[in-house]
Amino acid sequence: MTTETVGAELRRLRKAAGQTQADVARIVGVSRANLTQWETGRYLPSAENARLLDDHFRAANALVELAEAARSPAPVAAGALTTGGSLLEVFRRAGTSLAEELIRDGDGRAVGWRHNLQKRGAHTTLATAYGISAMVVVGEPYIDLHAVVEDLYDKRSDFGWQGRSEGRRPEVTAAVVGALFQASTVLTAEEGLSYLERSLDDRARTRPFLLASALRTAVRLGPDAPLTRRLTDDLLAARLDFDGVPLWGEKKEEVLFSPEPSTAHTARAVVALRELLRSGHGSAEVSDAVDVGTRWLVERVHPDDGVSEDLALPQPDGRPEVRVTIKHFTSAWVLQALAEAPQVPVARVSRALNSLWERYEPSRGLWAWGSGDLPIWMTLDAVTALRAVALAFPAPQFLPPTAAE
Repeated sequence: MTTETVGAELRRLRKAAGQTQADVARIVGVSRANLTQWETGRYLPSAENARLLDDHFRAANALVELAEAARSPAPVAAGALTTGGSLLEVFRRAGTSLAEELIRDGDGRAVGWRHNLQKRGAHTTLATAYGISAMVVVGEPYIDLHAVVEDLYDKRSDFGWQGRSEGRRPEVTAAVVGALFQASTVLTAEEGLSYLERSLDDRARTRPFLLASALRTAVRLGPDAPLTRRLTDDLLAARLDFDGVPLWGEKKEEVLFSPEPSTAHTARAVVALRELLRSGHGSAEVSDAVDVGTRWLVERVHPDDGVSEDLALPQPDGRPEVRVTIKHFTSAWVLQALAEAPQVPVARVSRALNSLWERYEPSRGLWAWGSGDLPIWMTLDAVTALRAVALAFPAPQFLPPTAAE
């Protein structure tokens, strides 16, 4: 039994019912992208989603049995790599794949990673920072990062580190500073905080994602630093009032039309603020904000699907703005937000884990976006979340037997 067999039967049932993918996705409570992945045989639906689909199509448990048969361990050739129920094996596979994707120059010297591991192309500053951090999380010395770290450090500018735009990029600087600080001694905490502060502008104060990214790094470098305190105040001030509940949306501006609370942005903010509390420098207001955000995330019933947001980045010398699309691996951030929360229902953690594994590509040991791209940041978010869950729960059921659920 294969995932393709399950997908073909799911597609047959849907067409027999005269329904579109959008119809079924809405009824079952998943994204259309998830349904497409299942129908094409790329991934298997989780046991819970298979049951929901089976009930919807009144398949008398046939679809559930097909999915479970496809999920059952099959004989593998000698030397083949399987998860084996081990998080360590998942990490080893991810580390091996990332090491293989490392770009080297003509002399064989490691220089960094590309953003999308599915395509060819040059390495980028941000992708290389993500790659370094991911290798630190998986904890295996697959490569010597010394040359990569040196090259990355040398790319600094007056405003920190930049992407394809030349303006201030706090999220890029935060990622680079965090990676360099974790992997080497080339950057001092004071220097890192200085670059991080110079990367910020007034626009950042309206975007919870930028504030949370900067704050998380600032806490690691200096939990009692003035910059950390300012970022904390700005992140708390970036909340919107949703029927009396202060939560984070995609942005906070003076004129917004019917904004909605964002699972991804609330989870990111909670993760950053909880790191501050862990350092012993959080206030009662921070603790209350974390509690409110966590409670909302626990009670959230919608799928933890990935989301995107657009940033318009001002350029020097009056040049036209550069538009950048930022994608968020929501389930990975939800798991990090819930990992240290008290009395989290197992069902809620399992739901987020199911969403995380639906994006797993077992043959590569990496995580894929719904389009099939393999953005390096997605694997970083995934292994970071899995590590947080493994440390927080005594016996989490978070590994698929053969393919991602």
